[in-house]
Amino acid sequence: MKSLLLKDCYVITKQLKIFLVIIPVIALTTGGSMNALAILLGAVLPMTAIAYDERSKWEQLAAMMPYSKFELIFSKYLLGYICMLGATLLALVGQIIGKSVGIMQIEDSNNILFIAVIGGLIFIAINTPILFRFGSEKGRFVFIIAMAIIGASGPILQKIDSRIILDISGTSPILLFTTAIAINVISVIISINIKKSKS
Repeated sequence: MKSLLLKDCYVITKQLKIFLVIIPVIALTTGGSMNALAILLGAVLPMTAIAYDERSKWEQLAAMMPYSKFELIFSKYLLGYICMLGATLLALVGQIIGKSVGIMQIEDSNNILFIAVIGGLIFIAINTPILFRFGSEKGRFVFIIAMAIIGASGPILQKIDSRIILDISGTSPILLFTTAIAINVISVIISINIKKSKS
């Protein structure tokens, strides 16, 4: 699993460099709901890795290596989780710096980050099986649609107290996170079945 992650990190090196620059800038200069966009960028990086795998015919090579279908599938999910965690940490650092120097005056920004993480987890759970089933080209349409929705809803989200979002129907953050994890578990199972049906 570690070697698969290392391979993917080498493949998306250029994207990771941009990633390390653009997310702190977004967090430092805008913050708020725009951090959802920054975290989504982290969730999208597995799409790039899958696209490179398709171009290089990686699946044929991987079939001759001692990797299980679970390792080949879950490594892409794990890449997304790690990138999202990195994006969240970078956004937090950007917010702390922004608030300390007086650039940002945003309340409940941590709640907004949490909501963005939940959204990113759900995006990975929905998008990854689509990528494995239809390929990276069609998978990009899902990303474009998601970006359009986030872009359109950004001004609205900025006017909504994120505490209200977390308190809808008495839903707790723990329940939201647990639900997102459960959806990802189901997603992994679906992706493995897709992989088996195509092999």
